Parts: sequence; structure tokens; C-alpha cells
Amino acid sequence: MADGFSIMVNKVTASLNNEECRILLYLCTDLFANSCVEDLRGALLAFAKQRQDQAGQSQAGDALLMELMFRMKRFDILKKHFGTNKQQVERTLQEGRALSDYRVLMADVNENLDKEELQSLIFLLNSILPKERMARATSFLDVVVELEKLDEVSCDKLDLLEECLRNIQRMDLVKRIQAYQNRGQNVPCAVTKVQNSYKFTPGTCQSSVKPVRQPQCCSQELKSLKLSVPETGKQQQQAFVEEYQINPEHRGLCVIIDCVGSDGEMLNRTFEHLGFIVIFHSLLGLKETQKVLKDLTQNRRLQRVNHFVCCLISRGTDTHLLATDSNSHGMILDLRQLFSPNQCPSLCGKPKLFFTQIYRTTEPPLTPSIDDECIETDGPKCQRSEPPTVPVSADVLWSVCTAEAKLLEGSGHRSVYLHALNSALLRGHERKMPLLDIMTEVNRNVFRHNQQNPQKYQLQLSHTLRNNLYL
Repeated sequence: MADGFSIMVNKVTASLNNEECRILLYLCTDLFANSCVEDLRGALLAFAKQRQDQAGQSQAGDALLMELMFRMKRFDILKKHFGTNKQQVERTLQEGRALSDYRVLMADVNENLDKEELQSLIFLLNSILPKERMARATSFLDVVVELEKLDEVSCDKLDLLEECLRNIQRMDLVKRIQAYQNRGQNVPCAVTKVQNSYKFTPGTCQSSVKPVRQPQCCSQELKSLKLSVPETGKQQQQAFVEEYQINPEHRGLCVIIDCVGSDGEMLNRTFEHLGFIVIFHSLLGLKETQKVLKDLTQNRRLQRVNHFVCCLISRGTDTHLLATDSNSHGMILDLRQLFSPNQCPSLCGKPKLFFTQIYRTTEPPLTPSIDDECIETDGPKCQRSEPPTVPVSADVLWSVCTAEAKLLEGSGHRSVYLHALNSALLRGHERKMPLLDIMTEVNRNVFRHNQQNPQKYQLQLSHTLRNNLYL
């Protein structure tokens, strides 16, 4: 039997690539506690040998291999080498299993995280994990192993991972962890003895007392980094259950005003590809920009479209747009009031998306007069003694990126933010991703750029979207 099982181990491991072998070793960590796990074949044979007095070495080993292939979704190996299928193994596992639910859960999270999301997790954990070790991390399981060594993560200690996944907006994975923790019993951490003709039974968690779950923050970065935050100030903590309705024939209207002659045409092509009606203006002065925006609020097309998008690229300050005018006091940067339901009833209840790239000038704007401070609308004039206020309305996403105006002096300059937005929108459209997940990806790419380059881009992202939005 030993020779037969050894041949089976060789066949199975020869069918796995290096990454799959690493996942297999992680799943079996508890089982191989007394073995040299670097020797995969030897560890599998040692596991089966320990149980040969229970049910026979080959039977115990085959049962483990089949469970491993099932968990790793290598159903082709189940069929080719074991003559069984997914459904048959699934029924067998209902009677007993060898692998702990905790390690199966970690392997599942590993499978569902892409490389960019992994880098975001590593960034959030940089105050806990040794940098030299994380520099070599190529998978989520590498991160988990290091956290286990530091006793930050275990089968009954997952709040840290839950918080990190929440911060990168992977609420689907957060729900899986919560379901695992809320089953009303301690979760398997290790395998118990084999019983009833090589059928495995769930092990018990080594901790005898289930800890009270309390929210944690892993670092100052985790406390301060908030992605896709509603304007109520509370972070989004649950997936939306409804979607904004889309009529393919009247998908949306997008206005693009590029006052620096950079990236506007790229956005024009992107939103046309997404099915939007695009109104594109280039190198407008301040008064021209004001007129375009004012006229747009009365555009009859807004009554028919499902979405409204406004993209602005301009020099300015933290609070004002300057357009192409270098000696102007500018106009207020925040345009949400102009397109609020009171000023633009045609957009009431429809998602309104604002993407703005501001190149911050070092020259202070001129002191504005009373009337010049506001874009002229049907609403009340701004009062001299009161600062301009912007009423918050529903169905708005507001994304603003600021960078130094000196970047425009470089030959062929392109905005890192707008290129990240462009790529994420196209990829998100192809993969049918919610807009908030797309914006998380944009933020992640800009943060990565800031870590590696001296030219910094500062992002502000807020929203009052009530439903899921797919572009």
C-alpha cells in the first residue's frame, strides 16, 4: 500500500504548480506539525503513515489528497487520478474532514484577492509586519503566515484582517469572515484522530475560551485611511442591495472641461466607450467655463439621461478654479450646489459624478467682489458676511485630486490620477464592478505612486450614493 500511495502522491504533486504547492502546504500546516513541510511528498507520506493503524495508510492519505484537491478546485485531478468528482467528495466531507475551516477560509480569501488589493493590505499593515519580510510576499497567505507568527491572526482572532478588508472595500470577504466567526461554536484549528474508516471529523480550536470580538485598528494608517466614505462621515459598512436603473439608450451625459490641454481627450474617448453622450470643451477661460456649466443645468438632455458626469481639469487653489485665467480670483471649486435638485431638477434622484484634477498654483487669487464669488444661478446671492456653503444632496460622488502646477511644465505631462481613473473605469466596466470599487482602485494606484515618487497627488473622495452604481 505504501508504494501505491507514494505513486499517487507523486502523480498529484507533479500536476501542481509552485503556487498551488504553497497553498497545499498552508492548508496542511496543522497536520504537518511534526514534519518537514518543505518536503511536500515526505510530509504527505508521513501523515498517512501516522494513521495506518487506524484505517490503512493508502486510504487515509487518499482521503486527505481528495479533500485538498477539492479545496483547491482541482477537480480535473479528482477525476483523472481518483476516479471521483466534485459532488461525491462534497458529500464525503459532510461526514468528516481533515482540514480546519480557518485555513480553508484563508485560502479562499487568498484566491479572491488580486495583486493590487494585496499591496493595499500590505500598506495598511506596514506598522505591524517587518518590511524585509513583506518585500518578499507574493500572496495573501504569505501575509497571513507572518501575522500568525506575531500572534496577530489565528483561528479565533480575525478582527485585524476583517478591518483591513473593510478598508479596501472587500465587503464580500468581510461577510465570509463574519459568517465564520458567528457560527456559535469554536472553529476547527487542528485535525483530530481519524475515526470510522478514515473519515475525518472537525477538530476543536486550541483556545478553550472564545474571545469577545472588539474592533481593532492595526495602525495609524488604518485609522486615517478611509476609502469611499459617505458624506455622513460614517464609513460604508455594508453592501448595497439595490442598483441605479440604467436605460442603455440614454445612459448618461458627460461634460469635460480641460483648461490645461492635458488628458481631456483621453477622458472623452473613455466616456464615449462607456456609452455616454460627451460634451468636450478645451482651454476655456473662467467666464466661458461658468457659462458652459450654467447652460448645462438647463440642458433638456438631462431629463432623459440616467447619469451625469462632470470632469474638470484646471489650474486653481484648494477652493477655487482659475481655468485659463492667471490673473483672476477664480470661481468656487465645489459645483455640487449648481447641480443640486433645487438648481437642476432634471438630475433629482440621478447619480451625479464629479471628477476634478486641480493643478495648484503658488500665486494667490485676487480678492473677489461680492457677486463674483458665486456662479450666477437662480438661487440667492452670497452674502458678504457669510462664507459660501454647499448643501449636501443625495446621489453624488465627489472626487478631487490636487497636485502642484509645476508638473505642467514637464514635457508631455499626464495626470497620474486621471490615468488611474481612466484605466479603472475601463477595467471596471469590463468586469462589471461597482463604482465605489473602481474608486478604491483609483485611490490605491495614486497612493502607490505617492510612495514611490516625490511628486505627490492629494485625493479627496466622498459620496452620498444610495445604491450600487455600474457604469
